[in-house]
Amino acid sequence: MAYQVSEDSLKAREGQEMDESDVPEHIIIRALPLLVPETVVQQDAEKKRVKKGILGGSEERFVFGKTLHLPYLEFTYQYSTQKGFLSKQSILAQGRSVVLALREVNLGFYPELISMIPQLADAEPEPGSVLQGVDSTILVSERLDELRRMLSDYDHQLQELSKQRDSLTKNDSAKQEIKENIDHIRKTREMRWKMFADGLKLPSKVDLEKFELLEGGLFYIPYFVARFSRGGESRFLVWDREGKENETSAEELTKNGKFRELVQSHVRG
Repeated sequence: MAYQVSEDSLKAREGQEMDESDVPEHIIIRALPLLVPETVVQQDAEKKRVKKGILGGSEERFVFGKTLHLPYLEFTYQYSTQKGFLSKQSILAQGRSVVLALREVNLGFYPELISMIPQLADAEPEPGSVLQGVDSTILVSERLDELRRMLSDYDHQLQELSKQRDSLTKNDSAKQEIKENIDHIRKTREMRWKMFADGLKLPSKVDLEKFELLEGGLFYIPYFVARFSRGGESRFLVWDREGKENETSAEELTKNGKFRELVQSHVRG
């Protein structure tokens, strides 16, 4: 799948990037290792470029390709839940999950990455290749507050629409339209809650006011990011540490200008 973005939105930013400091600090990070040499991914990137061939008399140009370390936050949490169907006794349950620790990107949670935590090792990546993340559970708190507001807004809409529906007569033609709106909002609300609950492996009924974040810590995962250019348009391809293409990240780079600028600020060439 090809992802493209206008070159006009990239040129001004690149000029600014070239003026930034050329001597970034060396840092030690906790990171998952690359499982394939970078040269293997570079060769794959070149094959992708050549495969495009020559269209409209111009050949696609390889603008840059670089391994970048994206930040992830491993965090723990606890919440109250009811024990059994009859008892109202609340008990505390705990869990762990992972989130991409960038305010510019919200792709949900990655509980499957917890199993990879033992593979973390100290690493000293190339200068400028580390995107600094939010080293705090405050990022998750912000997402949680956003979810609370969103669910509250849906609940308010449902309440108002229900009042309107109940005020109409049985044969009123507007009643069916209101019912369809209620069904749509209810499904949207359920979907938003499911995205959050599945990412944290939560039971169906949890009081978000009693959801408590405990602690978190940053670690990094390497990705190889390449940009190609032709005829006023650019496309991005991303490979994960196993040398497999990651279409989700490539699409996010195209659609999310803030994320794209953040990545390009760490790339030279």
